[in-house]
Parts: sequence; structure tokens; C-alpha cells
Amino acid sequence: MATLDVLTYGFALTTDQGSFGYSTNSLLRVGSHNILIDTGPSSRRPFLVKALKAKGLEADDIDIVILTHMHWDHCQNTDLFTNARVLVNPTEIDYARNPNKWDLAVASGMADMMRNMKVDTVSEGDKIVDGVSIIETPGHTKGHMSILAEINGENVLLAGDAMPESGTVARGLPYNVFWDVEDAQESVEKMVAASNVFYPGHDRPFRVEGDEINYLEGPENIHIMDSTEGGGTASLTFTVSASRIVNVDIVQK
Repeated sequence: MATLDVLTYGFALTTDQGSFGYSTNSLLRVGSHNILIDTGPSSRRPFLVKALKAKGLEADDIDIVILTHMHWDHCQNTDLFTNARVLVNPTEIDYARNPNKWDLAVASGMADMMRNMKVDTVSEGDKIVDGVSIIETPGHTKGHMSILAEINGENVLLAGDAMPESGTVARGLPYNVFWDVEDAQESVEKMVAASNVFYPGHDRPFRVEGDEINYLEGPENIHIMDSTEGGGTASLTFTVSASRIVNVDIVQK
């Protein structure tokens, strides 16, 4: 039986001082396989290691890493998993070596670093293990891919940044497109035709039910700590949950 756990929840934040985001990293366990979906940014490495330990695992216990794409916030910790096969779309490897000039999120040197790792390329429809397959979802990047997994008898889609947050369902488009808008729109339609349960790249898992989006788990608030002035510690909290209206035309195509 397959199980799916979020190790670190993704979010994105825009402020008057700039924007940043952390990706969702999920652990998919199928039989003897421990599969990590995305590895996250280097600044979050201690949290990822701690989350794995909470599941009784070390980095060496991960035997498969699947990268949805090669932006820095999704792949910088890949070097931790030296025992793993690293699965990535071949188009994405090529894109990472020659991205669009405005796509500054591509992890510099990552494609070359992976030459020293056990990298296998995978494409549309490839079966990873029983009940887990690849669905190509380009648009956000040229070779973006998502993962379709059967969990407790239903299809669950680990979307990456092809569907970064629940608002993607309402808009029919992810909020950042670095490759092609039309591809991105078609990918959203493809995803909602395949599943109604989504693990997005920068939001909590959610389910689409009729014309409603219902979050399944995860923190509603992220605490931002600021201790840079006066030696004291100030804190603020921002809420990552939001009420969404589903674009039913997209869902029902």
C-alpha cells in the first residue's frame, strides 16, 4: 500500500522588500521504495533532514528522487541523496543548461553536478513503481513534470509548480510561467482531468469538490521572525490560506 506524507510544506510570499518561496517536499512510500518528490532549497536542508528522521529515515534510505523541475527552490538538496536514482525529464535537463534569459530561478550548475549522480530520464506515462507514473506538465518550465500516484484507491497528483497553489485551479494558469503560457494552461487542464486531489508546489494539499477547494492538511500560518534591529526579536504572522473559487469549466473538461 502506498502512503504519502508532506515533509516540508511549500509557500510563497511577496513583500515590499521582495519575494521568496519554499517548495513542498513529499515522501511517497510504496512497498520497499522511499521516493522523495523534490528536494527543496539549501536554506531548508536542516528542516528536510529533521522531517526525514521523524519518519524514521536517513538521506541514504531514499532510493528514488523525482524532480518536477530544476528551479533552485525544488532541487538544491539533491546532492544529499547519494544512494538514490534521480529522475528528471530530459527536456528539463536541456532547459536547465539553456533557460530563457529571464528565468533566473534555474539552479546554476545543477545539470552539470548531476552528471556525477545516478540520473535517469523519464517521460510521459513512464511507470516509476506500481501505482506511480509520470505526467508531463510543461509551461512553468519547458520540461516540467508532475507525478500521479494511487493513494488509498484514488489518484493524487503531486503537481510541482505546474500548479503551485490552489488559485491555479481558479485562474487556469500558474502565477509564474517561464516557458509558455499556452503549454501552462493545457497542463492545468490535463491535471484537473487526471485528479481532484493536488499536492501543489507552494501551498498545502487540497481537494477540488464541485465548485469548492478544500485544504486537506498543513499549517494555515507561517511565522516570519525578524531579529535584525536593536538586538530584540519581533515577529509577525501571515496567513497562507485563502478562499478560492474553482473555474468549473476547466475542472469539467
